[in-house]
Amino acid sequence: MEIEWLDSLEERVRDAVARLGELREENRTLRETLEDQETRAAVASTPPARPEKRDVDEEIGELRVRVRELEDQVAAAETERAEAAAAAKSWEVEREEVRRRMEGLVARLEGLTGG
Repeated sequence: MEIEWLDSLEERVRDAVARLGELREENRTLRETLEDQETRAAVASTPPARPEKRDVDEEIGELRVRVRELEDQVAAAETERAEAAAAAKSWEVEREEVRRRMEGLVARLEGLTGG
């Protein structure tokens, strides 16, 4: 007996895990870029001209915002993955109960038919 909802759930869990990996990688890359930008701004030997400094500061600010957004997305994906895993466990228990009951019915039917 195939349980379509379980296939769907497994697919959602796989998708959530894959998306979580993508978001973590993007977050790591942005953090590295942010650190690089902060390092470049900190070690500059001469104070940058006003417009350039503002551009670097704006870029750093934008990167920080993006990192926070990614962290929020990672947290949401983690929550979704945890919820999907909990639902999968619950459905696994339910599936085992259905299987047990079906086996009991089959055994009864076999008993009635003498098989």
